Amino acid sequence: MSKKVLITGIAGQDGYFLAKLLLNKGCRVHGLFREKPSNGIGSLAHLEESQRSQLVLYESNISNKGFIDGLVAENQFDDIYHLAAQSSVARSIQHPLETIETNVLGLTNIATSIRDRSPQTRLLFTGSSEMFGDITSGKQSETTPAQPQSPYGLTKEFGYQLVRTYRKHYGLWAATTILFNHESEFRGEQFVTKKIVRSVVRIAAGFDEVLSLGNIYAERDWGYAGDYMDGVIRVMERNEPDDYVFATGKLHSVKDFVSATFKHVGIDLDWSGDGLDEIARNRSSQNLVVKIDKHFYRPGDIKGTCGDASKAKLLLGWEPRTNLSTIISKMISHEQDKTSP
Repeated sequence: MSKKVLITGIAGQDGYFLAKLLLNKGCRVHGLFREKPSNGIGSLAHLEESQRSQLVLYESNISNKGFIDGLVAENQFDDIYHLAAQSSVARSIQHPLETIETNVLGLTNIATSIRDRSPQTRLLFTGSSEMFGDITSGKQSETTPAQPQSPYGLTKEFGYQLVRTYRKHYGLWAATTILFNHESEFRGEQFVTKKIVRSVVRIAAGFDEVLSLGNIYAERDWGYAGDYMDGVIRVMERNEPDDYVFATGKLHSVKDFVSATFKHVGIDLDWSGDGLDEIARNRSSQNLVVKIDKHFYRPGDIKGTCGDASKAKLLLGWEPRTNLSTIISKMISHEQDKTSP
């Protein structure tokens, strides 16, 4: 029989890729989202209608224990992929209580409901490289000590430890995937990569003039969400639960991302200045197109972490397939389709 699975946070970019992959495997996919996006189903709108019609969707908050208990008890899911989270580092600094309630209480509710009402259900929790904090040398693996620098990072470290505790003390099949930054054409509006791509497309089309950014020297290990969700499924298909890092092992700065994005739309940049006075001009027209604004600097921002996915490669046969240039190209094409001429 086909598996019955639940994806929390299904309306986001990861939910889209995970739902699509699981539907293609013949799974019966149920999805939970906190509140309806503006279009009703978020990134799921990009699924083919034949696939969307197969989904069973619920609208509720994962911090609502009564709802979670009833959902788990009634459905006896084979697998639960827990993607739902308040995932903006900047928002977590501004709203720590909301972040803790969503990320900590939500996971605790789901893990406890499985323990008490459906102990055969497998649980996969998606962690984050933000749990490692500001490590500027070497690469981070499953054994790297955590040093979170934000409420978001703290909640992901708590989740990682909670899953290990439920696995050890209650015998649950519970795994964690530690996901480094991953992008796609369906990235949420609150993330800097989406802001960059949207602004560059509008500048190239003549709608906007200048892209304003904060710390352009922050570095990230950027992968593709579709590749990472393939890895997540591979973890769930293992006989034994474990913890795995998913990353590309390559660092790029925000400045690199900006230059590459402009280049994709045919604009080469001339950078000049330092600190808050650093700018970039269109090399051809000499128009100012990038400036630094101290308003966009955020407390708790980390310089960068780079992942070591050797364990995933060895045990799962997983490797990232999509490089940063291709990711940017996909994001630009998607944004251009949305931008009116």
